[in-house]
Amino acid sequence: MKKLVKEYIRNTKKGLPSNGACTADKIAVRKEWGNLNTQSRREYINAVKCLHALPSKIDPAKAPGARSRFDDFEAAHIINTRLIHGTGLFFAWHRYFVQLFETALREECGYSGYQPYWDWSKYADLPFKSNPLYDGSATSISGNGRYIPDRNGTLQPFPIPVENPPAIYVDPGTGGGYIYEGPFVDWKLHLGPVVHMNVRNGQPVNPNPRPDGLGYNPRHIIRDFNNTLLQQSASYSNLTSMLVNMTSIHTFHPAFFTGPHLAGHTFISAYDNDLFTSPGDPLFWFHHTQVDRIWTIWQGLDFSTREYALDGTITIINVPPSRNATLNDTMDFEISPDIPIEAALSPTKNGLCYIYE
Repeated sequence: MKKLVKEYIRNTKKGLPSNGACTADKIAVRKEWGNLNTQSRREYINAVKCLHALPSKIDPAKAPGARSRFDDFEAAHIINTRLIHGTGLFFAWHRYFVQLFETALREECGYSGYQPYWDWSKYADLPFKSNPLYDGSATSISGNGRYIPDRNGTLQPFPIPVENPPAIYVDPGTGGGYIYEGPFVDWKLHLGPVVHMNVRNGQPVNPNPRPDGLGYNPRHIIRDFNNTLLQQSASYSNLTSMLVNMTSIHTFHPAFFTGPHLAGHTFISAYDNDLFTSPGDPLFWFHHTQVDRIWTIWQGLDFSTREYALDGTITIINVPPSRNATLNDTMDFEISPDIPIEAALSPTKNGLCYIYE
């Protein structure tokens, strides 16, 4: 992996212009949480809490349950879920979504750094307390949920309009209850769950007053860490195999979406961290920055054929069958002007300018 990252960085820097909006001296560097010093971690935590304290700006008719700027991002994800998962919008939409969140942290809450990422593989074989991102300390994003024993696995159906839709099965993890240590113990979620994904097995969760999950439903964060999921789908061997052997976006995208991407989500919480409402947990942003990082590395290994490569239709896992997504298709963010897919396919163009260490 280190060799692949070096190659990606070398290729990226080689392709940067000598002047303009994104040059070598202007490019932002996104780092792994464990590589940040204590002061930087505290600054990030304070900025996220700041977003949670700022009033919501999203149209209240769209998300009446939103109470904060942080909620605005979760609401945007809920509204667009069926358009941005298992479709041609997946990578580009989430890339720009992370960019919007990073910009809000910096411009609205005074954060001086850039959005950190979670290196799944680095900690997949280690105890949870080994990862400073979620070890439960004062400089973490809080830890696991309180353990609830004697639970069955969880089955989450894909939100598609068919009888007996395909579903994701996840074994119970090592938590299942509310988080109980660290800076986000008192954090309040306001949106979700979404009825379609309302499969609960552990800490009871009241249903949302609206079927779309956008009503007001305050509760604390539930987590259910499960390293087995990362070991099975997000190890270094898994990722390097994809990066080296999957040279076509048509193989890389579906394998990555159903493999490492889903593994990271289900690690966090098999049942409360659903497809719609996952951005409610601050760990989401580290997970999807890592999603973007792996895709960015894949692109950077061969920019000439991969920078604008696109895979997928415009319906989730192509149900019902639909046309292929195109570079000109519009992406809607609810909290920001629409942009075409093409505008978010390069990490160093169209207003984007960052690299991963």
